[in-house]
Amino acid sequence: MCQTVKEIEVNIAYRWFLGLEMMDKVPYFSTFGKNYTRRFRDTDLFEQIFSHILQECYKFELIGPTKVFVDVTHVKARANKKMQKRIAHEETLLFE
Repeated sequence: MCQTVKEIEVNIAYRWFLGLEMMDKVPYFSTFGKNYTRRFRDTDLFEQIFSHILQECYKFELIGPTKVFVDVTHVKARANKKMQKRIAHEETLLFE
């Protein structure tokens, strides 16, 4: 939360999104933390927001269930133990 508040203090895009002027004071980070723990404690608000974002991403085909990327890197499944040696050998040939 502290890092987010620091970003809001210096990043004009965050300020624009939040409707803050350049000289407006950014609330102290504990204000945000208290909202998470108190105001929204017994709600599913964050799940609703996340679900809405996912639905929009599916609608515009920004995400799909066919491939997995971790840190923007395509990861091949290594579930088949018989194939691991062959895959490892093939990959080492790429670096020779």
